[in-house]
Amino acid sequence: MDVRRKLLGAFLVAAAMVAGAGVVVLSADTASVRHAARSEADQLARGIAQDVAYGLPTTRTGQDPTPLFYDPEALRLYLTRMHDLQHRDIVVVDRFERILADVVPEEVGTVYTQDEGHEVEATIEDSRPRVFLEHTDDGAGAMMQVVVPVTGPAGVVKGAVILEYTQLYEQMRAATEVTRRIIIVAGLVCILLVMVLGLFISRSITRRINSLTRAVEVIRDGDYTSRVGLRGGDEISRLGRAFDDMAGRLEHSMREILAKEYTDSILANAGEGICGVGANNRIIFANEAAGRITGFGVSGLLGLNAQEFLPDSDDAEREVTFERPDGTSVRVAYTISPIGKDGGAVVVLRDVTRQRDLEYDLRHQALHDGLTGLPNRKLFLDRLDHAMTRARASGESATVLYLDLDGFKKVNDSLGHNAGDVLLRTTAERLTGALRAPDTVARLGGDEFAVLLEGADQETAERYAQACLDALNQPFVVRGRKAVVSVSVGIVPGITGYTDAEEVLRNADVAMYAAKARGKGCFQIFENRMHELLLDKLDAEGRLRDAVHRGELRLHLQPVVALPGRAVGGVEALVRWQDPERGLQQPGAFIPLAEETGLIAEIDRWVLFEACMTVRRWQELDPAAAPAWVSVNLSAVELEVPDLTDRVAYALSTTGLSPQCLVLELTETVLMRDVAVTSARLEELRELGVKIAIDDFGTGYSSLGYLRDIPVDVLKVDRSFITDIVGNPRQQELVSAVIQLGHTLGLKVVVEGIETEDQLTLLTAIGCRYAQGYYLGRPEPVAALIERTTTGSET
Repeated sequence: MDVRRKLLGAFLVAAAMVAGAGVVVLSADTASVRHAARSEADQLARGIAQDVAYGLPTTRTGQDPTPLFYDPEALRLYLTRMHDLQHRDIVVVDRFERILADVVPEEVGTVYTQDEGHEVEATIEDSRPRVFLEHTDDGAGAMMQVVVPVTGPAGVVKGAVILEYTQLYEQMRAATEVTRRIIIVAGLVCILLVMVLGLFISRSITRRINSLTRAVEVIRDGDYTSRVGLRGGDEISRLGRAFDDMAGRLEHSMREILAKEYTDSILANAGEGICGVGANNRIIFANEAAGRITGFGVSGLLGLNAQEFLPDSDDAEREVTFERPDGTSVRVAYTISPIGKDGGAVVVLRDVTRQRDLEYDLRHQALHDGLTGLPNRKLFLDRLDHAMTRARASGESATVLYLDLDGFKKVNDSLGHNAGDVLLRTTAERLTGALRAPDTVARLGGDEFAVLLEGADQETAERYAQACLDALNQPFVVRGRKAVVSVSVGIVPGITGYTDAEEVLRNADVAMYAAKARGKGCFQIFENRMHELLLDKLDAEGRLRDAVHRGELRLHLQPVVALPGRAVGGVEALVRWQDPERGLQQPGAFIPLAEETGLIAEIDRWVLFEACMTVRRWQELDPAAAPAWVSVNLSAVELEVPDLTDRVAYALSTTGLSPQCLVLELTETVLMRDVAVTSARLEELRELGVKIAIDDFGTGYSSLGYLRDIPVDVLKVDRSFITDIVGNPRQQELVSAVIQLGHTLGLKVVVEGIETEDQLTLLTAIGCRYAQGYYLGRPEPVAALIERTTTGSET
């Protein structure tokens, strides 16, 4: 492509850039309008959400506003007023996207279904405002909506506010229409001017460039007499005159430039040292780089015997550590190239000191842990692989230990990461000190370490494993504080039976987890069944994580009957898991795993909401036969959740269940973890109207003092007191005393574990008012219990 076309192309590009700039400006204007409309709508929606969550200011001094979220009529009037004043369509939904208020009354109570991209659901989950388009059924076009979360005083997201701002956007866009037209007209005029100017300039430039090109081609062929002879004062004319001058200079000094000066310049400025060696091995030439590398300087090198500090070798490139006159040393790589027939040579020197140091550092970092300096996983596996090969060849035994610190996370979280690093370094030192010098101690990552014991049978391995336990059981002093951690150790002896080092380490890891399962602070030797159990556990954990979302949890209810009439007074909510692979699972089969993995909190929330909703529907369906209350078990994890009270309040308000109909059950062990914190949390729940029950009473804390300190309403006597009560006067007196104690304190007492008619008759005689057990009714699906109680009442 010639210059003229390129110039025209450049002006075309310039014209295109002008057009593009216009498009960008128009797009920016549109985006600015959209952003302004969205920002104003977002602020308005946030204000509405604030009013919904906290209520409107009251006219009375000292009176707290009532949140509109819990007052449907006030919320409806508020939205109607907002619609009449600002002509905005506003929708308020709860966490389950059920419409609490809408300017269209028919939509209230239904689920919001216009959120095709699930933006409302996402905003409720992460509390971030979003915008989306709502497509109407009448084909009138998409409406622009903004959704913001409704957040309560405790930071709990109770729902969302959806505000339509299409009209606001259209008004802002119409206000900028005149500006857009001016931009378009100005852009078209600029593009036309650029194209005309480009055509004129390209013709002028290309004519003179062609003259220069022809002159250059002549000089290229060796004729230095050609001249351009351009006139004028612009850059191209000056270039032509400079070209004529250059041609004259080339003609005069071409041969001189290609001689000595060019060669000397290259040698003097070379980064590598270059020495010329004569026939007698004496240095006759050296550049500045050679003098700097060797430390002798140029004058010091001249006349030296090259073989005295650069020994000869058969290798193409030699390398030697050279001692400089100032006492420092340098690693030098050099090559010797013979020249001529008289025995002369050229020596090229390179300083590779930093390169070799860097290579060493990189090799060390690639194979060692940066914090402790111990070998890392890669180096450990390499040594383990070589140890397995040596052990198979010599017949000796070798063992691998896998160690994991127990309690390290607590130290790291409470004292900080720097303290955790100090503890890990101290751990590395203690492990190294507890083992033999040839043994390999490696840090695999985090708080996990591994040990390779070569020439050690199982008995020796167990002895050194115990030595590691003893070394790490001693308290650590971290930042002036004592920190106590333990270690769980997995042992794989007889590694010669394995073909893969990774498999050995993996089995040692499995054995370590088995040691943790035994109670931590111990060691465990690997057995094949451990791997199978671990795989089963991982599989069960994965399926349990999806159980709630896939709708596999089932709510079962067990009746609590009132004595002596044996009418159903209340029910206890219990969870079952309908495992697709193993069928209906009892709590004992998956609750321990849920507690271990942290899934218990999610399961507790599901049971709470499902129980409230189920009992409320039952009460609406058959008020006479429905239970007066439902008991829901509360785990230790759920009790520690900061917004527990808000969650309970939300479940009650959403389902419509009266707070007096909900009983939260906790075991004595959970209640006594932190009496001060527990009492405050339970008092908050009781202020909602919720009842608190002590489950398995009599099996946990031995003192009755907590009945005075912790606010409770119900005692549930453990089944262990009932098992041998018939024919055992002492047991009868004990149960009678517990029942009378509860009644004296004004508590409702429920006796669990009733399995026979004799037990029930005896408990009725000693004053028991509420009983629960398999004899009175097993836990069963809600529909089955409703049918059975309804049939029984009719009979």
